[in-house]
Amino acid sequence: MSRPALLRSMGLTDATLLVVGCIVGVGIFRTASSIAAHVHAPLLILALWIAGGVVSLCGALCYAELAALFPASGGDYVYISKIYGRFWGFLFGWTKLFIERTGTIAILGFVFAEYAHRLIPYEPWMLRWLAALAILALTAVNVAGVRWGTVVQNVFTTLKIIALAALVLAGLSIAFAGSGAHPAWTLPPLTAPPTGGPLGGVGVAFVFVLWTYGGWTEAAYVAEEVKDPVRSIPRAILFGLAATTVLYLLVNWSYLLCVPVDALPRTPLVASRVMEQAFGSGGALFIAAMIACSAFGALNGYILTGGRILYAMGQDHPAFTRMGAVHPRFHTPALALGVNAAIAIALIFTKTFEQIMTYSTMVITVFFTMAVFGVIVLRRREPHLRRPYKAWGYPWTVILYGLTMIGFMIDVCCKEPVEAVFGFGLLLAGLPVYWLSRASSRT
Repeated sequence: MSRPALLRSMGLTDATLLVVGCIVGVGIFRTASSIAAHVHAPLLILALWIAGGVVSLCGALCYAELAALFPASGGDYVYISKIYGRFWGFLFGWTKLFIERTGTIAILGFVFAEYAHRLIPYEPWMLRWLAALAILALTAVNVAGVRWGTVVQNVFTTLKIIALAALVLAGLSIAFAGSGAHPAWTLPPLTAPPTGGPLGGVGVAFVFVLWTYGGWTEAAYVAEEVKDPVRSIPRAILFGLAATTVLYLLVNWSYLLCVPVDALPRTPLVASRVMEQAFGSGGALFIAAMIACSAFGALNGYILTGGRILYAMGQDHPAFTRMGAVHPRFHTPALALGVNAAIAIALIFTKTFEQIMTYSTMVITVFFTMAVFGVIVLRRREPHLRRPYKAWGYPWTVILYGLTMIGFMIDVCCKEPVEAVFGFGLLLAGLPVYWLSRASSRT
C-alpha cells in the first residue's frame, strides 16, 4: 500500500499570488512614518524602495536557481541541507519554525484582531481569543486541502491588491485636486533635514524597507504541490516580487503626494489618512477593512507554507518523523500544521512573540545569506549539475545581496548586541534536540 502523498494542485498564478500575499502583509500600510523619521528627502525615500526591490530581486534570482535545482517542499531548509549538510539544515528549521515562523503567525493573527476591532467593536479581553480563533480557522482550512488554502489565499491577495490600487488612486486624486502636499506628479528633491544630513538615517530606514519586502521565498516551500515546479517556482518568485515592487513604489509615491514629508513621522496610520482625505470617513473604514483582509491573507500564506517546513524536517530527522506524515484523506501535512498553530497560539497568550521576533531576525538573516551564497558554492563544487534555471547577473547578484545582508547583521550586532547574543542563544537551544535526533537515528 502506497503512502499518502502531497497533491500537485497549484498553478503558476496560485504560486505567484502566494508570493504577493506573503510579502504584502501590513508593513506597507504602516512603515512610511518610520522611514520618514530617518530619511527626510521624498526622492530618497522612493529610491530606498527601489533599492529594496533590487536587493530582494538579487536574492530572489538566487533562490529561483536553487528552487529549480531542488524542487521539493521545504524551500530554503532543503537548499541549506543540500549545500551545507543536515546539521545546518536542522538549525535553520529550528529557528524558522519554533522561533521566527510561529512568531510571524502570532503577530499577523494579533494584527488581524486589532483591525477587526476597528470594524466590529468588542471587549479588549477578546482580542487574543480572536487572534487564536483566526489561526485555528485557517489551520483547519489548510488541513482540509491545499486547494482550499489556495482559494483563501487568492481571494485575500486580490483584496489587498485592490486596497493598494485604491491608495494609489486616492493619492493621485488628491494631488490633481491641488489639496495634497504636492500638485500632480511633482515631489521636491530634498527638505531641510535635521543634523546629520539627509543620508544620516538611511541604514535604519532601509531595515524597515527590507522587512516590508520579506516573504518572497514562500512559493519555494510548496514545491511538491505546484504543477511543473522547475518552471513555475522561479517564475512565481520573480513575478510576485516584481509586481510587489511596482505596487510599493506607487503606494509610497501616493503617500508623499498627499502628506508632507515632515508630517509623515507623526502619521503612523498614513494609509487611513490618505483614504479619509480622498473619500471621507468611508474611505478610512474601507482601508481598515482592507488592512484586516491583508493581515488575514498573509496569515493564511504563512500557515500554508510553515507546515511544509516542518514536513520537510520530518523527512530528514527522526525527532520530527511524525511531522513528515501526510494525512491519508486530505493529502496535507496535517500534524505539522497543527503543531505550528499550537506554538503560535501559545505565543499569543504568553505575550512573548514580539520579543522572539526581534531576537530571531538576525539569525534568520544569517541563513538567508548562507542560502544565497550557496549558489556560488554549488557552481564551484558541482559545475556539471544540470541547472534548469540560472540566476541572472551571477555572481554580482549573489555578491550584492550577500554584502547587503552582512552589512545589516553587523549593524544589528553593533546597535543591539544583547538581542543579537540572545538570538544566537535561542539558535543553540536547538543543538540538544539535534543530538538526540542523531542518537535516535543511530539506534
